[in-house]
Amino acid sequence: MAKDKKSFVAYCDWLESFEELTDEEAGRLAKHLFRYVNDLDPEAPDKITKMCFIPIKQSLKRDLVKYEERAERARLNGAKGGRPKTQKTQSVISEPKKPDSDNVSVSDNVNVSTDVDIPAYEDFKEYALDKCSELNFNVPENSINAKYQSWKANGWRNGNGKKIKNWKTTILNTLPYLQQKEEKPETKEEREAREMMEEIKRQAIQESLYGNNQIGNV
Repeated sequence: MAKDKKSFVAYCDWLESFEELTDEEAGRLAKHLFRYVNDLDPEAPDKITKMCFIPIKQSLKRDLVKYEERAERARLNGAKGGRPKTQKTQSVISEPKKPDSDNVSVSDNVNVSTDVDIPAYEDFKEYALDKCSELNFNVPENSINAKYQSWKANGWRNGNGKKIKNWKTTILNTLPYLQQKEEKPETKEEREAREMMEEIKRQAIQESLYGNNQIGNV
């Protein structure tokens, strides 16, 4: 953060990042956030924290640029003797302008639509694959397609039934759980144990069918 800056702006849409995490993962993300804004130059403890912090970090950087621009303007105004004095309030107040659109109504309580457009699958897939490459995630394309179709069929809501307002953040948080697990090669000990258990099962089946004296005399 900038020198002498003691606060930062937190945004409501960050909730989507936190909601997709367990309490333990959310705690690590919160700690990483506060270490970052206190200029401790933290390293993300894991990939999930690093991934979820990307959109948060971008917001913080944009806000920092705005803060530094305002600080620079204030410094220049101070060098000129402060902000210019405002004119006295006019005695005649002009009538307020009508809104550009007749469909816009102004009231004390403003309702803002939270609906979002569902992205085209190609845009969705391209973004997801780019992030997989960037973060070294092994996510097959069919899993990305399945997640897209699932959200679309569910009215563009996630598994918790919550409206997806920022699909890029949501898919970014979901990618770790879509990774394809790599199958480890079977060791010699594991193979021998498996073969022994298969033989025991085979003998048990024969005993139940033919009795102890008939094993092998089918």
